[in-house]
Amino acid sequence: MRDDSRHRPASPPVKNTRADITTGAALKYAVSMTPAPYPLPRKVHPRRNLREEVAESLRNGILTGEFKPGSRIDLGTVADEWGVSPLPVREALIALESEGLVKSYPRRGHYVQALQPEDIIDHYEIFGRVAGMAAARAAKSLSSEQIHELESINEAMRAGEDPREQEDFNFQFHKIINSTGSSRRLISVIRILSKTMSLRFSEIVPGWEQRATDEHDEILDALRQGDAEAARTAMEKHLSVNGVRAAEALQRVNFFPEV
Repeated sequence: MRDDSRHRPASPPVKNTRADITTGAALKYAVSMTPAPYPLPRKVHPRRNLREEVAESLRNGILTGEFKPGSRIDLGTVADEWGVSPLPVREALIALESEGLVKSYPRRGHYVQALQPEDIIDHYEIFGRVAGMAAARAAKSLSSEQIHELESINEAMRAGEDPREQEDFNFQFHKIINSTGSSRRLISVIRILSKTMSLRFSEIVPGWEQRATDEHDEILDALRQGDAEAARTAMEKHLSVNGVRAAEALQRVNFFPEV
């Protein structure tokens, strides 16, 4: 009997690597190995269940190209590498299939689905629409203290030099907006969208930090004025444009398979 409660690796070893997108130690364009900076925390929550942890690890492997499109994810191998029973791995694969990242075939198993630029662009356009709803509600709900906190976070992000810290500031900025005035259902949808395509923009898009903080300024202007529609528009633009930038950057390093 395996001990499912013991320490688990952040990401299981994978047999498939994608050499065409890794150009050596100097590689700057990569996809996040951690959750997106909004609206979820980076660290694995101690009460997260196994299915979520395995799903996140496999999801990251797919989005980083560690699992090539068309490659088979062997349930037994993943279970052995994690030291868990097959059940949470099977549940994780079902979750990833619902996200469109893998496809199951009877008596053959689960295979990685190929991503195309349109998948990323569409995802962040949808994400922008939902986050825009949250921003519109926040414009009517944020206190002056919260707005001051958002300003301080954005300035710290602008002045920062460590990409990881800047991403943490970005996470905090969006978390405040997403959680202020939003219903539990809206927060839940944002949470799902943030998980299903975890891109680390600081490593994908050159100059992302400056662009992001400038766009945050536009969002802040609308929030200060309590202008819900302006806040919605600024947030939608911020996320949808980031999706386009990420898709273009990944295309330049041949991340996507040829059709």
